[in-house]
Amino acid sequence: MTVKEETRELTLRQREGRAINAVAELLRRKLSVPNIYLEPRSSLISADVLAVDRGGAGDLHAVEIKLERDLNPSEGQRRKPSNPKELNELKETWNSKLSEKLHRIHRQLMSMPAHYRYLAIPAEGYDRVFGELGHLGLFPENGIGRLGLIKIRENGEESPSAEMAVVPERFRVDPAKLKTIEIRLLATSRPDIEVRI
Repeated sequence: MTVKEETRELTLRQREGRAINAVAELLRRKLSVPNIYLEPRSSLISADVLAVDRGGAGDLHAVEIKLERDLNPSEGQRRKPSNPKELNELKETWNSKLSEKLHRIHRQLMSMPAHYRYLAIPAEGYDRVFGELGHLGLFPENGIGRLGLIKIRENGEESPSAEMAVVPERFRVDPAKLKTIEIRLLATSRPDIEVRI
């Protein structure tokens, strides 16, 4: 007897979890012996994935993942526009709300206490988001560092994949914040993914 597996729609949480795993795998391949924390429970750093290079003794790589839901400015939109004027007004509102959301995300990323900072987004919306982030700037005001961008591709039933679209550059990190993260998070938590030597 064969059982036919039904294709079912994944919940948003399941899609987020799959994206987290795809990003963790990308960092595992790119970094040297990383310790990777999936959704570290800490008020010290707000990241979906935190990787510490060189067996936990190197640079911090923090990734914030934003899927379509997080970038959708039309949340709460109940009715569709009935004429071209309403459609244009809706587009203007949509663009304004997307810009506001991306400004908040940009501020959050630029304030993260990590040497390398990334934003992971769906590949389908990459051009739109990159255009807006390019306007905001991938570089901090002090000129040290560049925000990395990761494209996430969903592959149906297959595992999603993550690819580096913009390679990050090293940010300056406040030594006091770094020390606090080392003492209160890294020293007290086991990584979710680590290479045993």
